[in-house]
Amino acid sequence: MRPVAAAFVLLGLIAGGATLRAETASVQEVVFAPGFLAAVDRATVLRYRYEMTGKAMDRPYRSAAKLEIREVFPDGRKLAWLDMFEGANRRQTGPLPTVDQNPLLLAFLQRDTVTMGNLTGGTPGYFQQQIRKAFNQPQTVETTTVNWQGRTVAARTVRLRPFLADPSIERFPQFRDKEYEFTVSPEVPGGLWRLRVRLPDTAGTTFLEESLTLEAVE
Repeated sequence: MRPVAAAFVLLGLIAGGATLRAETASVQEVVFAPGFLAAVDRATVLRYRYEMTGKAMDRPYRSAAKLEIREVFPDGRKLAWLDMFEGANRRQTGPLPTVDQNPLLLAFLQRDTVTMGNLTGGTPGYFQQQIRKAFNQPQTVETTTVNWQGRTVAARTVRLRPFLADPSIERFPQFRDKEYEFTVSPEVPGGLWRLRVRLPDTAGTTFLEESLTLEAVE
């Protein structure tokens, strides 16, 4: 199965600014259930900035990622293409059928679980399962604001640490405190403003952090 196709299987199984207030909800409810991509009703290009930073890096790595929706059908179905990273790291995929979910978000999460499996000798399926379970568990959600094209818009941020309470993570202790952060807004094209994944070291400082942030829409 192709990586992005596997991401659709994974996610299909789950049914910055100043903080204003907090509530409790799941990632499923905040990030996926709204189906933000459904609001995209014409050919659109969403451009994201990818960054990798932290103590594990000699210097920060920055690149680009693009979600290009080339076809939108009357019933809401879409065909999308992904163009991620640059140079030797470049990955292009498509066409990807979708309706209301962001294929770039799904591909990023799939890549994350595959990378963890490769680094540890574990199976990506284990990491997928724990993340999927955590997606449906209540989390603290912050109502916040973000800057989008010169405007301040309302947004919501939800964070989770899917491996924290799992006894099996003893096999992979370096990922126990790994944190996923999603910031979404219906005011932002495609809904996803930023996805950030932070891996702390034993001292609590950032060993590695990856993020995707929406920069432009065409």
